[in-house]
Amino acid sequence: MSREHVIDPTRIHHNWDESLEPILEVESGDVVHFDVLVAGDGQVKVGDRFEDARFDFDTMYNLSGPIRVAGADVGDTICVEVLELVRGSWGWTVILPEMGLLPEDFPNGYLRTFVLDSPEGVDFSPRIRVPYRPFLGTMGVPPGGGQRLSPFPPHRGGGNIDNRYLVEGSRLYLPVFCPGAFFSCGDPHAVQGDGEVCVSALESPLRASLRLSVIKHHSATPSFFTPAERAPSKRVQGEYFTMGIAPDLMTGAKQATRAMIEWLGAEHELAPPDAYMLCSLAGNLKILEVVDAGMWTVAMGIPLAIFG
Repeated sequence: MSREHVIDPTRIHHNWDESLEPILEVESGDVVHFDVLVAGDGQVKVGDRFEDARFDFDTMYNLSGPIRVAGADVGDTICVEVLELVRGSWGWTVILPEMGLLPEDFPNGYLRTFVLDSPEGVDFSPRIRVPYRPFLGTMGVPPGGGQRLSPFPPHRGGGNIDNRYLVEGSRLYLPVFCPGAFFSCGDPHAVQGDGEVCVSALESPLRASLRLSVIKHHSATPSFFTPAERAPSKRVQGEYFTMGIAPDLMTGAKQATRAMIEWLGAEHELAPPDAYMLCSLAGNLKILEVVDAGMWTVAMGIPLAIFG
C-alpha cells in the first residue's frame, strides 16, 4: 500500500550531486507532496523592475530533494506521475542580457511581475490573456559518474528540461544512474511556450503532488506520456514522447527520433525501417527549450490514437 509524504519547502539544494544526503526515502509507488519555491525566491518580488531585482545564479534554482526511492538501481527507470499541480498567486518573467534565443536583439535587462488573480489566465496586457498551464520546469535525477552539475543545463537524467507538456495527468520516465535515483524537482512555472525563447517562463510558486515508482527496465533517454485532454496534437488518447538532450538541436532531434524508433520496435513490434517511416508520417518533433546554458531539449511524439 502506497504512503504519502509532505516535503519541507525549506529543504532545498542548488546542484545535481549524488553525494548529497537524501531528505526523504520513499517506497516505489509512494506519493510526495511538494510546496515548491519559485526560482529567484527572495531575489524578485511583486512590482520589481529589472534594476530592483537581485539575480544570484548560484542560488536562483531551488531544488526540492533529493529523495531516495527504495529499490531503484542503476539501469532502472523512475516513473514520475504528475497527480496535481496548483499554481501560486504571483509570478515573474525576465529578459537577461546575453541570454535567451535573441541576445543580440535584446541587450538590455527587462523584468515584469504579475499578480495571478484571474482564474482563467495571466493578464499579459489589457487585451491579451494567456491561459494557465502549470508545470515543473525541473524534474530529474543526478547523471551519475560522480559529477556535480549546475541546475541550469538539462542532462541525461532530465533536470531543467522545461517541458511544458508535463501537466497534471502526465508521466515522466527518467533513467537511473545512481542507487536510489535521488529525485529532485523545482523551477515551477504557471505557463510557458515551446522553446522558452526569452530565457524565462512565467516563474511562479507551485504546489505539486507526484507519485514516484520504480520500473525494472532500462530507459535510454527521458521520455513522457501526455494526458488525453491536453495532448499537444489534441488527439483523444494523448501522446508518447521520447527526448533528446544535447548541445546541438540536430543531435537532440536524432537522439529523440532514435529513441522513438527503439520504443516502436519494443512496444509495437515495428521493424526499424517501418518505425522510422511512421515517425515521418505521424510524428511530432518539438523544441521544448532552446535557452538552458548550452543544452537544448527536443522531443519526438507519436499520437496514441493511431494504435488500434
